[in-house]
Amino acid sequence: MAGFKGAEVYTLEGKKIGRVREVDSSYFTAYRRGLVADDEFRIPLSAISAVENEGNSTIIRLSMSEEQIKHGFEFSSGRPNSEFASGIAGSEPKIPRDKQVIHYESQPANEGEAVARPLPASEYLCDMCDARFDDSSELQEHRAEHHKAPTGI
Repeated sequence: MAGFKGAEVYTLEGKKIGRVREVDSSYFTAYRRGLVADDEFRIPLSAISAVENEGNSTIIRLSMSEEQIKHGFEFSSGRPNSEFASGIAGSEPKIPRDKQVIHYESQPANEGEAVARPLPASEYLCDMCDARFDDSSELQEHRAEHHKAPTGI
């Protein structure tokens, strides 16, 4: 596991979330530098779906989406500009003195919980139930028959 330091980490959707900074017994920490704030992700090792070696770099692919990874967060250093965000009259965005570090804590998947899988480009989901369809016309028929919902939208 020590060989993972510096590896690039990608979510289920294929979005790069940073590089591995440290690894412990059941979690690893990925770090991403940003212009205004840096992100620090603490991710369980059980979320790793694949490890790929491309040349002299290592890529870690996760079985978690970005939404699952960014489940809970806290400001590790720096503070948000709460006066501006709260809409207080006369406030204005200020240039932060120091960069914020936002720490995200990912929750490991439960034993019985299904792991999210990426949707094929040709798969359509019903927004009212868990039904999946290969064609948009099948989805429209399902919405009309089972949910009495509007179609053609």
